[in-house]
Amino acid sequence: MEEDKKAGNQFEGKDVYVKDVFNDIAPYYDKMNDIMSVGMIKRWHKFMFKKAGDITGFSVLDVGTGTGELAFISARKVGPGGRVTGLDITPAMLEMAKQKVGDLDLPTEVEFVIGDALDMEFGNDLFDLVTSGYMLRNVTDIQKAVNEMYRVLKPGGLAVVAELAKPRNRVIQWGHKVYLNRVVPFWGRKYDKGKVIDGKQPAYDWLTSSLEGFPYGPEMLGIFRNAGFTDAECYVRSMGAVNIYVARKPGKA
Repeated sequence: MEEDKKAGNQFEGKDVYVKDVFNDIAPYYDKMNDIMSVGMIKRWHKFMFKKAGDITGFSVLDVGTGTGELAFISARKVGPGGRVTGLDITPAMLEMAKQKVGDLDLPTEVEFVIGDALDMEFGNDLFDLVTSGYMLRNVTDIQKAVNEMYRVLKPGGLAVVAELAKPRNRVIQWGHKVYLNRVVPFWGRKYDKGKVIDGKQPAYDWLTSSLEGFPYGPEMLGIFRNAGFTDAECYVRSMGAVNIYVARKPGKA
């Protein structure tokens, strides 16, 4: 039953492997995201913040912030009275995020911190909004990661999480499988050069294998509800390739 709690593609040394993968791909992470999403990633992010609503003056935490894209959107939307924190376990990704800040005119500062999504060094009930993008496949215990999001949210606070998924329509599912198994590795080889990391697999092969056994749709909503979230909803985007989960912590904001 412990395996069910962790969910997704789990293996010994995954935490170290994933960290090494993202340290390795940090310089071209944003470029590959745009290529792999066929330019749709900005629309997914726009939809996430539409669901978040008016967040002026909010305290926001972006978990698994990577190169900071969601954190930067949050900073623009919270305004000078808000506060934004981006947390990630990968130093190289955070370095890229910090480098990008210099080219941005943000109304409030983003604080980037190194930390583990499974054991965040924040107190309880601190943030009005928690965001996360494409991070849950990479953790060793999905339920624990969602539990942590719940813990650090204020009562009445919202979690808005984007993740990859698999289309349920068989025809679309076939095309999606071809895309992940052939097109993504093709583009990935241009950047990761097929370099095997930690004796396992190249970075962009992980994208495909990370979806093995990964919960999505109703299964993922169950994980959010197990953590204590209410009003949990799943929004299917890009014909099922991406799901956006919106869940509220009960209580008054």
